[in-house]
Amino acid sequence: MKTLIAVIVAALTGIGFSQQPAADEAAAGIDKLREGLVGSFTKGDIDGLLHYLDEDVVVTWQNGELCRGREAVRAFYNRMMLGDERIVREIKSAPKIIGRKLSGDWAVSWGNLHDHFVLNDGSDLPFNSVFTATTAKHGDRWLVTAFHVSANVFENPVLSLATRKVALWVGVAGAVLGIVIGVVIARRRRS
Repeated sequence: MKTLIAVIVAALTGIGFSQQPAADEAAAGIDKLREGLVGSFTKGDIDGLLHYLDEDVVVTWQNGELCRGREAVRAFYNRMMLGDERIVREIKSAPKIIGRKLSGDWAVSWGNLHDHFVLNDGSDLPFNSVFTATTAKHGDRWLVTAFHVSANVFENPVLSLATRKVALWVGVAGAVLGIVIGVVIARRRRS
C-alpha cells in the first residue's frame, strides 16, 4: 500500500524515482564545483577560479560593483587584491551553503561566506556576507553563471570603522583647538 501511495504521489508531483540519481549526480557536480572554487580562492589562484565561471558570468560584489564576464572578474580581483594600490590585503572565508534548489541543469545555492577582510591600511573587518550563486550544467561540468554577495548595510563594519576614525580625528582636533584657545586666553589675561 505504501508503495502504491508513493507511486501516486510521484506521478502527481512529477517526481519520479529515476530522478533521484540525477539529483544526486547534480548535487555531486555542484559540490565539486564549490570545492574547486574555494580551493582556488584560498590559494589566490585567479586562473583556477575563473575556470569555474561561465564565460558570461555576472557577479555583484559587496561594494555594489557589478562584473560581467571572466575578464571583468579578473580585473576586479587584480584591482582589489594585487599590487601596491590594492584595497584588500587578505580575505579569509569559510563558505557554508544553507540551501540549494535544483531544477534540471540549473541550480541556485545560498548561504554565508563567513568572510573576514584585512584591508591594505590594516583595518580588520568581519563581514559575514551572504550570497546567492546560480549554477548551470555545461556539457559534463557545472559552472557559476551568476553570483551575488552582500553585507548588512545596517551593521556594516566599514561604516563602523569610518565612524571610529572620524571620532578619533574630531577628538584630536577638539583637544588641539582647546589647547590653542586656552593658550590664547591665558596670554590675553596676562597682558
